[in-house]
Amino acid sequence: MTRAPRSLLLPPMRALATAALLAASGVAAQAEAPRSAIPWLSESLRTAPTVAPPARPFTSGASQGEITTTTLETPSRDGVGIVTTRQTGLPANLWGQTSALRVRALLADHPGTGVPGARALFIAILLAEVTPPPGASGSNAVLLTRIDRLLGLGHLEQAEALITAAGITDPELFRRAFDIGLLTDRSEPVCETLSQSPGLSPTLPARIFCLARRGDWNAAALTLNTGLETGDISESEGAILARFLDPQIFEDAPAPPLPDPLTTLDFLIRNAVALPRPPDPLPLAFYHLDLPEHQPLRTRIAAAERLVRTGAIPPTLLFSIYRAGRPAASGGLWDHATAAQRLDRALKGEDLAAIEDALTAADETFAAIGLRRELAVEYGSELALLDPASLSLGMRTRTSHLLLLAGLFSEATAMLPDSNDPAEQVLRALTQPGTSFPESAALSPLERAAARGLTRPDPPTPAAAFATERIAEGFIGEGILEALSLLSAGSEVDPGDLEAGLFLLRNAGLSDWARRIAADTMLLLPEA
Repeated sequence: MTRAPRSLLLPPMRALATAALLAASGVAAQAEAPRSAIPWLSESLRTAPTVAPPARPFTSGASQGEITTTTLETPSRDGVGIVTTRQTGLPANLWGQTSALRVRALLADHPGTGVPGARALFIAILLAEVTPPPGASGSNAVLLTRIDRLLGLGHLEQAEALITAAGITDPELFRRAFDIGLLTDRSEPVCETLSQSPGLSPTLPARIFCLARRGDWNAAALTLNTGLETGDISESEGAILARFLDPQIFEDAPAPPLPDPLTTLDFLIRNAVALPRPPDPLPLAFYHLDLPEHQPLRTRIAAAERLVRTGAIPPTLLFSIYRAGRPAASGGLWDHATAAQRLDRALKGEDLAAIEDALTAADETFAAIGLRRELAVEYGSELALLDPASLSLGMRTRTSHLLLLAGLFSEATAMLPDSNDPAEQVLRALTQPGTSFPESAALSPLERAAARGLTRPDPPTPAAAFATERIAEGFIGEGILEALSLLSAGSEVDPGDLEAGLFLLRNAGLSDWARRIAADTMLLLPEA
């Protein structure tokens, strides 16, 4: 970005901004967990976000006594989606008679955690094109909640696609599009929209940023000066904006304090003028700014590993970053890149011993950091080309497990060695629907729970029985979210919760999803 000439900063504004900067405290508030989505999200425009109350699926009396209205003149876009029911396996009438108010609460309250298959199912729910729930209105509150959950989990591309599908016709949707544009370095289109649509109510900092982005430095400086004089821009905002317009005059000044909340625009401007960041962890969406090629390789790897864990970016992007340069050292993130590059080299040759050594090292490396499935997805198609007859028993077993994690069930079946090991028989049953699961005392509690959850005809608990009745009554979405809540602990899930969660997914018509989640759970255990 071209820097503004120093002369464009008017003297009164410069003095005031500098005074505000020097008087401000440099102490930043620290957080133990990622900052909440709502405080940082879409605060660049003056519209208060709508927050749904928290809720848990199937709480007593939750669906009774709610009064909802729909404005006929403004049709709801709460059912807009970018994936079809055929692609997801979800029913078109996902929510049944669950009210829009309750759907918002359920989606806002759900942790979105679990093994990769469980997380992917939650994202599918957020992206699915379904019938709007009863009470959905032109305010699009359910759609906005879905977009906010995507943004909170770092899924910028998917959130942007959902906004595009809905159409940016109101300030609430534009606010989210504006933040996505900032975080993906595509601010020019949203700034152009902002300049042509006064009704979107931009704050003065947003206007100043867009004026500077479009090269109108005079207007940006004048707007800043005017905003400071009228009080529409605070001294702390003025300090950072002045530094953004002409960073050279602040080279020896102390860094301004971190605002709380730290908005997307605040973070972007601080990044642009190389000010210190808040301590990690940041909101996941902010790490997208660390992915481009101009960032240091270590920074890119760290950001990509954070984002790939929530499915916000595909494994292919992470591994392309691993391959982007020679590891600068050993240990930590550099060992991950080294393991990937070593496996790449081995797979290009024909030395099966070298492939086995590199695959074993990579598998152990990525399993230890919770990225085993991402390794499987990246290399699954190449591993499927290996001849099972030429591999050692250990290599066949490891490769079959990775193929199963990658979702290549038929290829995994061909690779699985014949074995009397009950755990391997459970995995074979997962790859071949209709195959009987073994009953053996040698099975671990989780393996036994997975087998029962995928086969038992009756609910395992009274709570599961109640949820099953609700699913039968048409409250399918609530039933699926209840199942995902039970499975939210991932591979550390309680066996009883695993059994009940898989049972509920089957009863909601999602047997394929249940098998995938069961496979992930079995194969992502530390001992696996």
